[in-house]
Amino acid sequence: MLSEEEVVRRKAELEERRRLKKKYRRRQILSYSLSIFLGIILMTITAHYTYQRGAQGTAAVTADDQRLLVLFLGTDEKLEASTRADSIMLFSLDTATGEAGVLSIPRDTRVWIPSRQRWERINAAYAHGGPAMAMEAVSYLLGVQVNYYVHTDFAGFEQLVDVLGGIEINVKKRMHYVDKAQGLEIDIQPGLQVLNGEKALHYVRYRDRLGDVSLVDPFNDEYDGRVERQRQFFEAVVAQALSPSSLVKLPQLVTQVFKVVNTNLPWEKVFSLALAGSKFSADKMQTAVLPGNSQVLNDAWYWIVNEQKAKSVIDTIILGKPEPLRLVVLNGAGRSGLAREVAELLSYYGYNVVSHGNAEHFNFATTQVVVSPRDAERVKPLADYLGASIQESDVDQAEVTVIIGKDYKLNDRSVGI
Repeated sequence: MLSEEEVVRRKAELEERRRLKKKYRRRQILSYSLSIFLGIILMTITAHYTYQRGAQGTAAVTADDQRLLVLFLGTDEKLEASTRADSIMLFSLDTATGEAGVLSIPRDTRVWIPSRQRWERINAAYAHGGPAMAMEAVSYLLGVQVNYYVHTDFAGFEQLVDVLGGIEINVKKRMHYVDKAQGLEIDIQPGLQVLNGEKALHYVRYRDRLGDVSLVDPFNDEYDGRVERQRQFFEAVVAQALSPSSLVKLPQLVTQVFKVVNTNLPWEKVFSLALAGSKFSADKMQTAVLPGNSQVLNDAWYWIVNEQKAKSVIDTIILGKPEPLRLVVLNGAGRSGLAREVAELLSYYGYNVVSHGNAEHFNFATTQVVVSPRDAERVKPLADYLGASIQESDVDQAEVTVIIGKDYKLNDRSVGI
């Protein structure tokens, strides 16, 4: 029987849970209401904007009709000689699930531009043909149809950051750079800090010895340089923009956005995004740099795309396909060479087998596929093929572990990935 103190404590805990539940419901209602309010504002502003500029848009052709592809172009309009795109990112937005992908494209990427019938750096496409040619070049490069763009300059970037109240970022080392030709001096001290618009612009423009982008670890596909910092900064911007403190600034943000950007997005697309705004969150966003490496061609430096790695990144980040399963095959039956045999067979059928070896013992009576709950549905074809049972792991694991048991007997049939 509970003591009087325990009864009082449990009542207090119950009241606290009820209070938090009510608070959560109020927050949901507020978020939903603000999303609708934002949608109405965006619809009105963009309808006027589209009417004034005569912007037209067509439906993007992708593997998933729910995905909206938008090319972001950042330029410095203040310098007449700097008409090339300084920042190029492709956004992929799923209005049904709230999932989003952002692919950073190094400005020195070598790409074939169909309308010019020649190879060039991708940032030159904007200089020669504006957003239309930039979309053409990106579409050809990635093998997806990009029909929409958003363009802003450095001044607009500063204003947007200031409206958000600054962006918190951890500066790894002192960033000091002087360019007398541009009248630019960058000096940011290291440490966790909130950058205002001016300092944020300095942060994303800063170039060190690694230049625009550099493949610093080929084995783990790690990149560094300005493009990588821009990618990390954008993640911080999204986290800030979706925070509760930013919700009250939505009307001001909407007004500010359409003062500093140029876009061909039709109002119905913006309206659908606004209504889906409550679904988006930072933890549903994936970002990546277009895989490749620097190379000199005809005495000029280019970023040469690694087509094999790029395909995987495009599938995941842009088309929203799940990442390929990573398999670890273990011999739990004790038969010599069994793990290698099964690993080679599954690799032949297209599975990504990252390693094989012996299980902790050789007394597994049945074959098992050990997987995180999130991937349990995806491994059913594999389990059926191996005649295995699916064991959901209590630990969130990145790899799928296949333990071959004594009952293993491969039938002559194909397996679906």
